[in-house]
Amino acid sequence: MSTGPTAVPALAPAPAEPGPPPRRRPGRWWLLPVAAGAVVLSATVALATNGDLPGRPATVASDAASHDAGLGPAAPGARPTPSGSQGFGSNPDRSASPSPGTSGDAPGGGFPGGRATLPGASIHLLAGESFSAALARSDRAYGPLRMVRVFYPGLPPAWRDSRADVADRTVVVSFKAAPAEVAAGRHDSRLAAWFASVPRDLDVYWSYFHEPEDDIARGAYTSAQYRAAWQRLARLADRAGNARLRSTLILMCWTLNPRSGRTFEHYWPGGDAVDVLGWDCYNSGGKYGRYTAPEQVFGPMIAKSRALGKPWGLAETGSLRIPGDTGAGRAAWIRTMSRYLNDQRPLWVAYYDYQVPDGDFRLTDAPSREAWRAWCAA
Repeated sequence: MSTGPTAVPALAPAPAEPGPPPRRRPGRWWLLPVAAGAVVLSATVALATNGDLPGRPATVASDAASHDAGLGPAAPGARPTPSGSQGFGSNPDRSASPSPGTSGDAPGGGFPGGRATLPGASIHLLAGESFSAALARSDRAYGPLRMVRVFYPGLPPAWRDSRADVADRTVVVSFKAAPAEVAAGRHDSRLAAWFASVPRDLDVYWSYFHEPEDDIARGAYTSAQYRAAWQRLARLADRAGNARLRSTLILMCWTLNPRSGRTFEHYWPGGDAVDVLGWDCYNSGGKYGRYTAPEQVFGPMIAKSRALGKPWGLAETGSLRIPGDTGAGRAAWIRTMSRYLNDQRPLWVAYYDYQVPDGDFRLTDAPSREAWRAWCAA
């Protein structure tokens, strides 16, 4: 059996669904003019565009010692979850020296620090392993990672010594709390303090309740509650006055597939609340024994992000290693994906380095590891 990826016809990006025009807020860095063909986007690696649904990761324990009274645990089966502010040009700490992997400022709306896409990963912990040890292991295996994806299943812990702090580079961090409670202001004090504690010399992309679609579908909360919570959180984050703290809505790529039966606007809190769009997209052919062309996997979410005028990134992406592949086939897919995404210019791309009930996405074979390492080191 050939170890190369199965040939798949390249598909043009699906037409973007109409969305509400963004309400422009003064000082938003993503409102700067963008040249055609060089759109800066921020996508969270989302679910496959042809309907594949990779399994859910094991719950990641929060660093928080406790949560606000009355806050329930994350919904059963939900992915462990972690949005914005002003422009690069308004950053009060432009002279600060960025930490490793930090993208820095970008005068004129270009890519921060002169580097294009920041490849990175989520960090899986081995039994008894600390986050710092797991991060060092991932840096050795794939890195150095240029960004890190951090999940909190509840409210975020104090920044100091938390996983987001230990990452010490560009981070995409998500957290959860009941939308009705957030919209009612129940957690204002704690979350305002957290936003205020975020360092001003790091690029921090925060996300509230990433991948809400399944929770809303099963009635855990309503789309109206979710949107209201987002709008309140965006106002709280803005009060921190941190130009490098950016609100990031993370949805599944599957949501854009007409077969999903979903409507993007149900989850969209408005352009005034969202700085960056993050997407979770996976190799859609993984469970069918093939590696799907990147144009087909990522095209719809790129088109949607551009239609809304938002930068984007991939908060999760990855592929199962298909049967019979020693790793060379997946490595070829990763290299093809990296070339394609570099041309499309997302802000960051995080590999979903987890084993879940529906499959193992970890880069355990040498060819796949080297392919991701080569992108991080480029």
